[in-house]
Amino acid sequence: MKTKHLTRIRHLNPSDIPAIMDIQSACYPAELLEDAAHLLAKHQQSPASCWVATIQEEVSAYLLTHPWSGDTPPDLNAPLPPASTHCNIHFIHDLAVHPKAQGAGLARLLMDSALSWSQQHPFTHLRLIAVAGAKHFWLKQGFTLIEPLNNKIINKLNRYGPDTHYLEANLYSTHKISP
Repeated sequence: MKTKHLTRIRHLNPSDIPAIMDIQSACYPAELLEDAAHLLAKHQQSPASCWVATIQEEVSAYLLTHPWSGDTPPDLNAPLPPASTHCNIHFIHDLAVHPKAQGAGLARLLMDSALSWSQQHPFTHLRLIAVAGAKHFWLKQGFTLIEPLNNKIINKLNRYGPDTHYLEANLYSTHKISP
């Protein structure tokens, strides 16, 4: 599929939430779906770090990220705590590409935006929770498993369902992150 000249990455707008809900439903099992209010709240907390990819002006993928601090990841489908002024983690909350658009390089384009944004801030690491079999995708991109995990993190990850893993990448390591 040749879509490069038709593809655009832009910041997420609140009007994109219905399309994001559709993509989310196409990509995840019901127990991992977040409601529109929580997605919008994540965007409102860090609008400069949330993007969509469009093909022919149709939202086909999205990336929600936000600053984070501490070892314990955020809860699924819950509000984020107020942003700290001392965040050293750029947390990748959700990257999803509609199945009809997979293979068009949208994940790469979105992650390029996130990496560029990360480098403009005092972050040292990217972190994420890989769900529903996504661990191998993220490992190929230069992320590593965070181990060992304490019981608090294990309990939180269990709420995301089976095959869930906590991963990170050092933004300044010699190993290049390449989604």
